[in-house]
Amino acid sequence: MSLPDHVPTDMPESHRSAPVLLAHDDTIRVAAGRIVTILRDHLAANVPVAIDGRNAEGVHQVRVALRRFRVLTRLLRRDNPNVVLEGVSAHAKVLAKAVGDARNWDVLLMTTLPNLQPLGLMDLDATKTLAPRAEPMRRSAYAQARQALTGQDAAQLQTILDQMVEGELWVAPLAAMAQDSLQEPAIDFSARHLERLHRKALRAGRDFALLPPQDRHRLRVALKKLRYTAEFFRGLYADSDQTKDFIKKLSALQDVLGMDSDVLTTRYLLARLGEGAEDDARLQHMLGAVTGFLCGHQIAVHRDAHLRWRKFRRHRTFWSR
Repeated sequence: MSLPDHVPTDMPESHRSAPVLLAHDDTIRVAAGRIVTILRDHLAANVPVAIDGRNAEGVHQVRVALRRFRVLTRLLRRDNPNVVLEGVSAHAKVLAKAVGDARNWDVLLMTTLPNLQPLGLMDLDATKTLAPRAEPMRRSAYAQARQALTGQDAAQLQTILDQMVEGELWVAPLAAMAQDSLQEPAIDFSARHLERLHRKALRAGRDFALLPPQDRHRLRVALKKLRYTAEFFRGLYADSDQTKDFIKKLSALQDVLGMDSDVLTTRYLLARLGEGAEDDARLQHMLGAVTGFLCGHQIAVHRDAHLRWRKFRRHRTFWSR
């Protein structure tokens, strides 16, 4: 699975998620069904692309769909513990882990290494040195992802998603009182959880300038959950500039923290590239140079992230009434 010099004409096309369309008077049950339909279709459209393997965006979109689905199940299970949602979330977690390694190698080969051109000023060609070692690992990761996406977890997840769309499967295990609670207006449900996730993110980002990389990663995860939840339920609120600006600032902050987090992932991948080659002085020199370059980049990204964090922290939430 080498990186192509051109895009083949028969390259399978990846698909982004369609927007979630909700009505202002939707109940939790109705809104959940509509969101699951979007997530199911998003996943189903990209699984064949990920299995094919030539379009790296397929694996990325599968990973996004699985993450968004797990966020939704957490929201629903938080109010009403549910064995069906717990089980289907476990299937999604297994698949997300399987495709995650493939995605990480894609990012290294297609984004990180090409962006290390400044090392050429020191006569260091990171792509030439590291890509031949990374490609076999990428192929192995894709083989594992392909096995998972054609296996039992994927089949069971797809079946359960279809049944959830039809309605009764995830509701039936709930007690009568819990089933009645699903008639609550979705707008009240969403406002309650958006406020909770927003507070959690603000706590995670406290003293942002002093946060070590692992804590910045935890903040990014908290922001991702907030963003996905906001995107699920934004249709319940007036599509105002306030709503758009909040999600835009949230997305921008998440993106820059993503670049920060990618450095942690890349350092882990570099360590894997160096395994068993401790006596290869040329390789070890390259790995050290790349690590140093990335650490410098991380410092610059951290400054940008701090600025964006301050803007986000001050922004008014769109669900407040």
